[in-house]
Amino acid sequence: MPRLRAILTSPLLHFFALGALAFGYYGLENPASEQPPPENVLRLSETDAQRLALDFVTTRHRAPDPEELRAMIRDWAIEEASVREALALGLDQGDTMIRNRLRNKIEFLAEAPAAALTPDDATLEAYYRANAARFGQDAALSFAQVLLPANTGPAEVQAVKAKLEQGADPAGLNASSLLPPKVEAMAAPAVERVFGQGFGGEVAALPLARWSGPVHSGFGTHLVRLEGRQEGILPPLEKVRARVLADWRADQALKMREAHIANLLRRYTLELPEISDEARP
Repeated sequence: MPRLRAILTSPLLHFFALGALAFGYYGLENPASEQPPPENVLRLSETDAQRLALDFVTTRHRAPDPEELRAMIRDWAIEEASVREALALGLDQGDTMIRNRLRNKIEFLAEAPAAALTPDDATLEAYYRANAARFGQDAALSFAQVLLPANTGPAEVQAVKAKLEQGADPAGLNASSLLPPKVEAMAAPAVERVFGQGFGGEVAALPLARWSGPVHSGFGTHLVRLEGRQEGILPPLEKVRARVLADWRADQALKMREAHIANLLRRYTLELPEISDEARP
């Protein structure tokens, strides 16, 4: 009995009941016809009615009251009438935004079936291995660094290195730099983003627990002490299965779109205007 009471008092049940009554009344007032409506008649289809109801409950998380329902129908009627007037005036012709929107809809229809595809385990495993770089855990580096002043000569470099080897604090020697004097387990790609292309690779190749350098970055020249190096790993498929499946479906969607485009273009003959040599880039 409590379960039945919960169902009967559910707002969702009230929403569907209200929707059924409202759109049922609309159906009685506007009986369906096999013939298309005259140009001056705005006929709300069952599909559009369901869309209006679904949009409301999705955004408001409740059923519309009668006044809101009338406002929804009126807004739909304004939109439908405005679209018809715009089409009659040819306002859709040559409009880049409308053309792009129509193209996007066609491409979406072409790739939408990919969302429902489920590969077998062997297919997903093969895809995972072939794209291991996407899903692996990046190598990580821990190191201390000192950014040397510009135009530091070899003798000065050795003097700074000697201070560091004797226990000088890298932070004190990095006073004029905004770069972190110590980095703990930073992913190798992040090291590259912070310090510049190639810096992470050079640091990873240094000997452990020893001040080395100079090492060059996008900021200048550094002395670096490599404290730790964690190798990248590829986790078991089951730990990242959802992500791998999402990527596989995205790749399938792209293939479907490209196949659709190729098939679409085969149905047409492309005719181009002649371009004089002077107009060629």
